[in-house]
Amino acid sequence: NIAISDVLFFKLLSRTAVEIRSKISLVGHDDTLGCCLEWLGERTTEQAGICFDGYTSQEMKQAYSNITTIPRKSIQIKAREIHAKGDGICVLLELLDCVDGHIPELFLETSRRENIEEIAEKGSNFGWIGKVGRLVLTGCAVEALPGLKLHQENKMEELVLDAYTPGQVTEILRMEKNSIWVGRVKVLKLKRYAMQILPKLKLHGENELKELSLNTYAPEYFGGITRTENNSIWVGKVRVLKLGWYAVGILPKLIIHDENELEELYLDSDNPKHIAGILRTENNSIWVGKVKTLRLKKHAIQILPKLGIHNENELEELSLYADNPKHITGMLKTENNSIWVGKVKTLRLKNHAIQILPKLRIHSENEMEELYLVADKAEYITEMIRIENNSVWVGKVKILKLKRHAIQIFPKLKLHGENELKEFGLSASNPGNIAEFLKTENNSIWMGKVKVLKLGSYAVQILPKL
Repeated sequence: NIAISDVLFFKLLSRTAVEIRSKISLVGHDDTLGCCLEWLGERTTEQAGICFDGYTSQEMKQAYSNITTIPRKSIQIKAREIHAKGDGICVLLELLDCVDGHIPELFLETSRRENIEEIAEKGSNFGWIGKVGRLVLTGCAVEALPGLKLHQENKMEELVLDAYTPGQVTEILRMEKNSIWVGRVKVLKLKRYAMQILPKLKLHGENELKELSLNTYAPEYFGGITRTENNSIWVGKVRVLKLGWYAVGILPKLIIHDENELEELYLDSDNPKHIAGILRTENNSIWVGKVKTLRLKKHAIQILPKLGIHNENELEELSLYADNPKHITGMLKTENNSIWVGKVKTLRLKNHAIQILPKLRIHSENEMEELYLVADKAEYITEMIRIENNSVWVGKVKILKLKRHAIQIFPKLKLHGENELKEFGLSASNPGNIAEFLKTENNSIWMGKVKVLKLGSYAVQILPKL
């Protein structure tokens, strides 16, 4: 069994007649070793490359001619990653019938449509890649996806599709929904124009995505998806769902499994246009089921009332962040205690997001592990300062941490009558953080039972008020 570098092998393949009588092992080119080894041992390189850029048509013809004579399963690829570019894609797919074993990670990249058209012309028996751990298609190579034949029981760790131009997904967009079999996939990442092909992918019926991540600042990347009906794109079970910017807008289009339990739902939007369509939907109309961690940033906070969360759900963490008053404009118009969040273990609100605390309705039997409020500027709590003391129900809380200007809203919070704080922490970086507090009388602010009291910097001055 001879081990030979990828560079030498493909040069030989394109320039002379090659005959393989037994088996060979391909390894990625490494300047520290010779191009040919008698014994490979346990050595496995990170990457093997297949690139025929600059090769003449005669050399390509010679390479294809040699491949037809190579016995099946006579080549072992000793590399974690296989990278094929340009004409190398077709060479690789021709060669795969000769490869023994599965491919851990496969990367295909081309900017030339001709490379993909050649795959289509080869016919239905071409493009078998069997089992692959990770598949990354870039540029025009994205349109090779329908022509690649995956094993029915293949379990892919990650599928990454990235199309730079709309022309690189044109043919796929003409296909029917759920017509491209990708089987079981743990992590699905669609970038740029490749996002438009999400409805065309067919996942295994019992698939559970470890992560579905979509993020785009350009609305054209989504194309026709924005015009599809709500609840029309099946994604099944998903552990982590991350949508950023314009991608947030497709949330109502997704169908999540009824019994799904999201480890994390992360939505981030810095432009009201990103969520305009969602805001027109009814409250509790976007089913997300059970969620452990819910993180909403900026304009995405306003989606909270639209989410349909399972009645028996218990949030491990609810985190809301807004640094602009426009991020919460719509929320401030809602009635207090009108947005159901149920049971929450950790509640984190930062800056303007603090002002929607009165709008949240927390389960009456909730026992919060931690309530963490941070306001970097006084303007972030203007609405909270106006409300009555002890009017914002937070129930039982074990750890309460208030930082900077958020300290001033403590009198507004209403803790459970039998509450015992395991830790109460107040941190003020300047005198302005405690200005309102200092106006109150001594011993006027009830904090109940507290095991550990931590006062940082200027916060020490409010001790007589407690």
